[in-house]
Amino acid sequence: MSETLFSISFDELCELEGIESHYVVQVVEYGIVMPFNKKANQESWLFDTKGIPWIQKALRLHLDLEIDWVAVAMVIDLMQQKQALQSENEAFQRQIERFVKIETR
Repeated sequence: MSETLFSISFDELCELEGIESHYVVQVVEYGIVMPFNKKANQESWLFDTKGIPWIQKALRLHLDLEIDWVAVAMVIDLMQQKQALQSENEAFQRQIERFVKIETR
């Protein structure tokens, strides 16, 4: 199964989401979200649009709750791990349901 990726440029991200550019740079520096082409200059960065909610969450944690960037990065990492585990659990549950239906026939 292939996954379609949509990208957004650094400037588009800042403009469309109303994010100041230095915050996006901080998010990248702390590894919260990484551009596809990190080695390029920041004006050329391209981001997966799936990362936008993580950027927004990181900014809320930093600005609204005044959490430093190191802690924000750790919290976001834990949230991403939790989401991945939940997705994996849901997939296993679907597999189990199919197996149980086959066994009861």
